[in-house]
Amino acid sequence: MEKEYWGGGEKRDLITLDEANSLGIPFDEPERVPCPFCGKDLPPLGMEFMGQIRWVARGKCGCGGEAEAAREAAAREQAEQQRKAAKKVSDAGVKPRFANAVTSNPLISRYLTEDAMREGRGLYIHGAVGSGKTHAASALARALVYEGESVVMTTSIDMLDEVKSSYGESFSSQGTSRFRKCGVLIVDDLGKEGASSWVLTTLFQIFNGRYESLLPTIVTSQYSLEGLERRMSRGGESETAHAIASRIRETCTPVFTGRADRRSGA
Repeated sequence: MEKEYWGGGEKRDLITLDEANSLGIPFDEPERVPCPFCGKDLPPLGMEFMGQIRWVARGKCGCGGEAEAAREAAAREQAEQQRKAAKKVSDAGVKPRFANAVTSNPLISRYLTEDAMREGRGLYIHGAVGSGKTHAASALARALVYEGESVVMTTSIDMLDEVKSSYGESFSSQGTSRFRKCGVLIVDDLGKEGASSWVLTTLFQIFNGRYESLLPTIVTSQYSLEGLERRMSRGGESETAHAIASRIRETCTPVFTGRADRRSGA
């Protein structure tokens, strides 16, 4: 039973009803205060003041309800923290299918424990369709969000659509600002977008802006870097395609996820 009380700026012992009776100190009959869990009266605790006991607190009844309530409160707090964490992951762009993604890829695990990210280095995760690229990138995004990083995860097509819908077809540095300046940018499925002059120019501005600012960029693609460069060059913008691939090559460690399609078992 708690029998200490801060009074007059110092910690003082509290007196129980039995102790007050045995000491013969006068007191008013304490008000009954039932336990909120079992209804049993909570024991009064008092302090001696000018020769009389003043009831200032209540002890515990010992039914265990308070401990159970504390456990339930802790469980609610934990659930709330998990809800907030899940919202942060969702807000970062991780899709519901990958909300609980984890990865044991050693290169990705090593990336999380090294200082490479602080130096603006990222990852180039490539492999066949269905080989787990998006799953691995989502797991990485979750881990980075939990570490407090500002993460934006998006497909290349969605990223370009967002820029276009905000500022139209014309080139605008403001339209790319969110992607150029976030702490960590994860671009999923690079190479699926078109290859127009506007597309390549916009991609270059994003990748180059992050390159110059030493901000890490993580890319997934079904193409090798050489294949990606050829893919982006198909609209005739070979110089811009080469410039983008060159920056990815310099700053991103390649991670190969294999040639098997896990979705079909092929």
